[in-house]
Amino acid sequence: MLTVLDKYKEKKSNESEDPIVELKKDLEKLDRRMMEQTLQKIKREHSNINPLLERLINESLNAISPERLPEAKIERVKQRLLRADKFFEGLEREEDFIGLLFETLAAHSGVFDKKEGRFFTPKNIILTVVEMIGSIFEAKDVDVTKVSVCDPCCGSGRYLVHWANRIKREYEISDMELKKVYSDNLFGIDISPEVASWATWNMIFHGDGATNIENADSLNWYGFLVHWNLIQKLLEELPSELQKIKRIRQRDVGEAINELKEMAQIVDDLKEKNEIDLESEEVKTLFRLLDKLISLHHKYNIKWPTLEELSKRRDFKSISEIVKLKWVKEHPHIKNGFDLIITNPPFGRGSQDLMVTDPYILCQYKLATELWLGDISKELAEKLIEKQFEMDVVDFYRKSLKELKIRETREEYEIKFNDLPSKLLKRLAQKHGIPTKGKSKKEIVDALKDKLNREILIDGELSLSIDSLPDSFIKKLASRILYDKVGGKSKVGEFLYSKIQEKLGREWITVEDVYDYSTKLTIKDSATGDEHTIYYNEDGEPILFKEALPKQVVFLEEFLRFVKEGGYVFTVVDTGVLSNSEDEYVRRFLYRNSRIHAIVEFPHNAFKAAGTGVKTAVILYQKLRNPPEDYEIFGALPQHLGYVLNKQDTPPDPDHNDLGKVLCDWRFYLGLGRMCEPCKDPNSKIEECCDWYKKGYCPVWREKIERADL
Repeated sequence: MLTVLDKYKEKKSNESEDPIVELKKDLEKLDRRMMEQTLQKIKREHSNINPLLERLINESLNAISPERLPEAKIERVKQRLLRADKFFEGLEREEDFIGLLFETLAAHSGVFDKKEGRFFTPKNIILTVVEMIGSIFEAKDVDVTKVSVCDPCCGSGRYLVHWANRIKREYEISDMELKKVYSDNLFGIDISPEVASWATWNMIFHGDGATNIENADSLNWYGFLVHWNLIQKLLEELPSELQKIKRIRQRDVGEAINELKEMAQIVDDLKEKNEIDLESEEVKTLFRLLDKLISLHHKYNIKWPTLEELSKRRDFKSISEIVKLKWVKEHPHIKNGFDLIITNPPFGRGSQDLMVTDPYILCQYKLATELWLGDISKELAEKLIEKQFEMDVVDFYRKSLKELKIRETREEYEIKFNDLPSKLLKRLAQKHGIPTKGKSKKEIVDALKDKLNREILIDGELSLSIDSLPDSFIKKLASRILYDKVGGKSKVGEFLYSKIQEKLGREWITVEDVYDYSTKLTIKDSATGDEHTIYYNEDGEPILFKEALPKQVVFLEEFLRFVKEGGYVFTVVDTGVLSNSEDEYVRRFLYRNSRIHAIVEFPHNAFKAAGTGVKTAVILYQKLRNPPEDYEIFGALPQHLGYVLNKQDTPPDPDHNDLGKVLCDWRFYLGLGRMCEPCKDPNSKIEECCDWYKKGYCPVWREKIERADL
């Protein structure tokens, strides 16, 4: 297949009059030698070849060996292809044929495990995202050929390809200019090496952006740095261990030693530091030093326990290493972050595969190391009270109840007879004519229940003297007045929320506000302005507020690290994140760190062809240090997406498609006017001029954007 696609690309590049006809002529001559020559040619044409692409080519070369691919099979495949008219029609018409082909193959091969929440995005949803964000840049008069775009969960690269296709279509740039867009401004990461390999080929096929595709875990931003106690130990041991490594009688070790010694001098400044900058030469050198040491360890099995332990904890290069040491070096314009993230991360919840539970990943995120006040439990609140207010909890409760002027009982307190101290219980019994002499507390409570036919106090039934009440009763009273019951758990109520917020000057607490810790590490990025602190206990393990978080929630925070101040994120989420009460902390986090511009919520089964019925939406938000407190958010609820939702293969249904109307409303909202000529007059009535109202689809979307068969 690589041979066929490369031949087609060659015909297009040579501006053949009929590339499909010429491709078929080449296919008639297809043999093993032609396939080998094509694959070797791809290697030669890309001197700085991405290792992922090299792997794909080598696997393909192995796959066409005589032992694995007999001549008879080559002939059968060739004849089948020559008869596949729909294949050639699709190749000529489909903007991202490789992405579509790969996703079709992957759907039947198990490359994507549905349990991990990884689902390919339907083309019409990709188009919606690309058109909406493109419209924002259009409204701001931004040169989109210079907009840097990254997809941290890129799959086969379809978001990136469709973004580039829109640029070519809307701005009529040349193939050379398009190639520059691919090579300079399109970047992708995928955790699957097989998927990332195909993304490299997709980038080459469309415009040669293969070197900007990486195989990594996009959630692991800091990498080795989170193991700061081990790093410190390694730095301490480094001089003596280098002397031991020097004794290995190998040429490459001898050549490496001098370089390692130079690096050791630079990173020595990091000893006993608890604040570092990702932009510093020391941290960048540390990454290079560890990379070189681990390579030597893998090759010669160096007996150095600290290095061995660090080596075990590495699966991929961290995102910081990829961005700071590779991408920024080759593309300095992304130093402060990308202009745009467009992506579809793993989404959904309910299984362990959809959760992040590794403490060394979780500790990299404020959503796990900070806590919104509204989610503080009673137990945690009492720890915070003792530490921040420097008061005994009961004394704090007494003071708070006095401030609230609690003098009488009320039904809303839900104070049970059994909760009352003996003195108040007897006073209540006497008030209702119930004798108390010689009776136990239980007997008095039972008598009250029988006579009053209830078990809680009612409004004004007793007066309370806060100072004279026993500590145990004060704690019970505080539980009912200062805390709210949420899902069977006690969380801080409005008064306590305000009290803590006033004391701290913020709505989110840190580990330091509540717990004692052994060490901490503050990681800054002077290029982007980002900063994060990790706290460690005596065993060197991260201290967390949350031991598990949904992947899709963690990604919402991670994407903000990728973009510069003012940069945009447009991503798929499941709609629970936008509406579930237990996810309010996520929404609060986004409001605190970004401005949300748009939410488009899709019907159930929008991703059915990809294997899930989870209700999804796309959300567009912008990274801002000081977002406004009050603003409008564009919202849309399309019911028809241009394909059949209730069938697994979701066949096209271009006559029923609301996405053109969504885009048209969005452009109108941005001040760009309506899309079609009849509705461009600001005085026209949309219900009368808009074809969507008459036909159930938007002709502009259909003919210009989707280019569906009419």
